[in-house]
Amino acid sequence: DRALRVWDAASLDLASPLMERADAHGARVRAVAFSPDGTRIATGGTDRALRVWDAASLDLASPLMERADAHGARVRAVAFSPDGTRIATGGTDRALRVW
Repeated sequence: DRALRVWDAASLDLASPLMERADAHGARVRAVAFSPDGTRIATGGTDRALRVWDAASLDLASPLMERADAHGARVRAVAFSPDGTRIATGGTDRALRVW
């Protein structure tokens, strides 16, 4: 679905997420990654968008942290660099992008 959910890793109680953002994307969320320091969450979706969220609030980390046209087709993979300064995305358009 279009939601971003965060669960408690200790209990994995799937019925009760700790936080939820129902409208994270305009279509299905396909890829999710936490930043190395745990403060941000990057998501990619069928809507071709890349978004970076504040992990504590699930608000966009800043207005600059949204790219509606990240790929020409759905985003299928998202990963932070080890130092957290870059994000790599892969899409079904067969493109790899580094942001």
